[in-house]
Amino acid sequence: MSIEALTNLISGLIAVGLTLLVFSRLLGDNPAFRAVQYLFVGASLGYAFVVVYHQVLRPGAVTLISSGSNPTLFGLRLIPWLLGLLLLTRLTRRQAVSWLANIPLALLFGVGMALAAGGALAGTIVPQLLDTARPPGADPLQALGAAMLVIGVVLTLGSFYFTAPRGGAGGRLLVLSARAGRWLLMVAFGFFLAGVLLTYLTALNARLEFIVNWLRAPFG
Repeated sequence: MSIEALTNLISGLIAVGLTLLVFSRLLGDNPAFRAVQYLFVGASLGYAFVVVYHQVLRPGAVTLISSGSNPTLFGLRLIPWLLGLLLLTRLTRRQAVSWLANIPLALLFGVGMALAAGGALAGTIVPQLLDTARPPGADPLQALGAAMLVIGVVLTLGSFYFTAPRGGAGGRLLVLSARAGRWLLMVAFGFFLAGVLLTYLTALNARLEFIVNWLRAPFG
């Protein structure tokens, strides 16, 4: 047996063994599954550290050193490093110093929240409003789809309106629309759950196919 074939055999054996240890979780929590879990977390952290070092820290340090001749540019590029060093003050566990980490954390959460809000506005809310207000064309099916879209949006928004009085004709209409909106939400969440389940089943099928192909290779 050649060195390459032996290497493929050993690597495949390790991969199949780890996969079977992960499947042991179906029998309940056990030390074998926890060992594979810790191995996966450790390898992921090690890989992430290597990527951060080669893609972020090292190029950033080289860029910072190369801009030393320009004080303004050097100061601007030094700010991210100072903010990153402030995060390390949490390691001291001393309140007199650890509060400095709140400065970069507040900046990080603020920018992240702004990006999330902007993404939701530009990627979801505005397109939804444009599709809802889109004039129907001459095709009857297109007009029916546009009408169903408007009705679905109105009913879904009605399920989040809690301040209207429940008495009277208007209140009863709001209750019915809110109930219909909740059903639409459950249907949407059902589609999302089905998509997630399909992803998991695809991954499971890929691992089972890998095991079967590895077992058949020596006899193929």
